[in-house]
Amino acid sequence: MSHTTVTAHLREAGCVFAEDEARILLEAAQETASSDFADRHAVLGRLLARRVAGEPLEQIVGWVDFAGQHIAVAPGVFVPRQRSTLLAQQSILAVQAAGESARFLEAFCGVGAVAATVSRAVHGTQIHLGDYDETALNCARLNVGAQATPHLLDCLVGLPQSLSGRFDVISAVPPYVPDSAAQYLPHEAAEYEPATALFGGADGLDLVRRLITESHDWLAPGGVLLIELGSQQQQPATDFAEALGFIGTRTLGEDEQTVVLELRRLRS
Repeated sequence: MSHTTVTAHLREAGCVFAEDEARILLEAAQETASSDFADRHAVLGRLLARRVAGEPLEQIVGWVDFAGQHIAVAPGVFVPRQRSTLLAQQSILAVQAAGESARFLEAFCGVGAVAATVSRAVHGTQIHLGDYDETALNCARLNVGAQATPHLLDCLVGLPQSLSGRFDVISAVPPYVPDSAAQYLPHEAAEYEPATALFGGADGLDLVRRLITESHDWLAPGGVLLIELGSQQQQPATDFAEALGFIGTRTLGEDEQTVVLELRRLRS
């Protein structure tokens, strides 16, 4: 199949970026199949069928372009969104401000896109990864490399006590979609990504509040917690955090729908 034919199939299926996706699928088929033309055609047909059925392109080809990197993903895991590059950028700044050999944790890390970006930008950072999903955590280890320390966690429960009060920066994209908003999710997210990586309770803040509460014991004095959430959720999250003694500032994303909330633990 030619690029034009693949594009037409994707466009008919409703893919907005059909031309770009066609190029990626053609390249994936080229890399996966043997040099035999019939084999490449068969592989491309299978990849295209999966995409037309609604499976996320990233899970099909096994990677997502995030902050200029190919980040490995696997079927069934949460795919990092481009809006989370803001969290990655803010994390880099916070780690740089913390100084040499800063200790960084990406909680709810999924495939570790933020941690991988931090690791590449600030050499010498002590990288820790935390998630409940072993498949995603394995992807994160692959993306960040052998220098990262993985932890199978329930929010922050499961971290070794030796790390208590020692993280300079904790960053996270916790599940923050309100349960009532399920109907508004794209089909590919609702059908192919785990609900536990998407939904955060009635107001979407159940795990955000848990993360804020639990992080107090793990952050170093003066340490920073960075959380991505929806812009309409920023005020209740900030109020909750400030009641626990954090100082909050906010950075609005370019889409004006996403905010990175920076919470600083006061030095004792």
